[in-house]
Parts: sequence; C-alpha cells; structure tokens
Amino acid sequence: MKWYVVNTRPREEARAVEHLTREGYQCLYPRIRRTLRTTKGLVDRVDSLFPNYLFLHANPMTDNLARVRSTRGVRNLVRFGLEPAEVPPEVIDELQVRADKQSGVIKLTGQTRQEVAAKFSEGAFVDFGGVFLTSDGSERVILLMRVLGDYNKVNLPEEQLDGRQVAA
Repeated sequence: MKWYVVNTRPREEARAVEHLTREGYQCLYPRIRRTLRTTKGLVDRVDSLFPNYLFLHANPMTDNLARVRSTRGVRNLVRFGLEPAEVPPEVIDELQVRADKQSGVIKLTGQTRQEVAAKFSEGAFVDFGGVFLTSDGSERVILLMRVLGDYNKVNLPEEQLDGRQVAA
C-alpha cells in the first residue's frame, strides 16, 4: 500500500474525501485551525493544510487508480510523467501524529510551531517543516510539491531578488 497525492477541485476536498471513502479508499485530509483578525474581531477558521490536495492510500497492484479521477470533487492524481506521485510514509506519519484524532485538524499553537521548527531544522524534512510555519496556502502547496520531488516556478516580488541576477 502506498500514499498518493490527489488534486481536488477548488474547495472540494471534503466532497472528494467523502466520495473516495465510499469507493473504499482510505484518505488523509489534513486541515489547520487558524485564528484570523477580521473587522468583527478574532475568528477561528479551519482551512486545508494543502489547498486543493489530499492524500489517498491505495494498492497500485489491486486498486484501479483510474477510477479516482472520475470521483466527485477530484481533478486527478498528481503525476510526475506517467507515474502517480508517491508520498514518503514519514510525511504521512508526521501529519497523522500532529492531527487531532477526532477531527483530523492540526492546531498550530506557539508551542507546536517551536517543536516543528526544532524537529525540522535539519535532515530530510527541512523544507517540509515550513508547511507548519506558514499561513499562506499557496506556499504550503509549493512546499508539498518540493517534498514530492517536483520543483515549480515561483514568482517573487522584485525586492526579494538578488541585484546581481539578470532578467531572462
């Protein structure tokens, strides 16, 4: 059994999990609880840890992965070339440890942020640790792709560019 990444339609992660579960797949949909400052005061909100992505546990030898892309809420399996992107089991284990057993929500407190930063300050998960330290959903997805081995083009503000770089 392996873990794969599923790309979902915008804001339809919960629907995809519901329908994939009905089809007999095990899914992991990590979410985080954030406190936002609004004009009405502080508001708690639950967001997807990786917007438009979730994880699917399947056996490629016995499960028909082609069925996944026709499931409600799903766009497709994330692929690198012809092969579906596999998630290292250590990443899934860490997400499961951090998630609440009942709701699956990862609550980011100051203590959790410090623990994660310390745990990932060296080793294979240096980049992945940043996922728990950022509130920007698009940045979390870029870090997820980096963990899976695919590097994406990133747009940076001009202030962040090194003055020695030449425009292409």
